[in-house]
Amino acid sequence: MSRYDQIPDKPYAACEGCDTNFPAPADMKAHFKETMTGGKSHRARITNPTRAERIVNELDNLAEDALYEFVNKAQDLIEEGVTEEEITEAMRSVTADFADFWEQEIK
Repeated sequence: MSRYDQIPDKPYAACEGCDTNFPAPADMKAHFKETMTGGKSHRARITNPTRAERIVNELDNLAEDALYEFVNKAQDLIEEGVTEEEITEAMRSVTADFADFWEQEIK
């Protein structure tokens, strides 16, 4: 079992409005529909994310780390005489896309 796998026999989520546990995301969503009144529903806490959700979370963390590193390196340009305004304007033309880059790298 990898760290991305769900823990067996542990519910996916627990309702914060009642004592209901949800074995899967679909059960949680159905409960939200059932408890919807006045535009509000019960809330739930996910305690055992799906494998896909765990992988997405890991990729989000990697992307955030990369963005922080990117911003720090972009700020280093200021020490080389580039202004914040020039960096901000240039950011609008940056063509790097994480998903595109990933697809290129795995080919």
